[in-house]
Amino acid sequence: MASDESLDEIDLRVFEYIKRYDFEEYPWDTAAAAEKLELSVTRVYQALHKIQKYKRHELFVYFKDGGLRIQTE
Repeated sequence: MASDESLDEIDLRVFEYIKRYDFEEYPWDTAAAAEKLELSVTRVYQALHKIQKYKRHELFVYFKDGGLRIQTE
């Protein structure tokens, strides 16, 4: 597993946001996350991509009931 050094400050902010909320029970809302984190939607998706790459054993992304679910270990 890669270290947190592979993730920049924004990626880590997005990861901490994910860990704070229950997106397994409730659908992920990229626009709401972007607004809350004061980032663009594109930047949130880029962070999710990097987090998924470098923390793939800690972050699980899947679809359920027509919505994106995100869960951390």
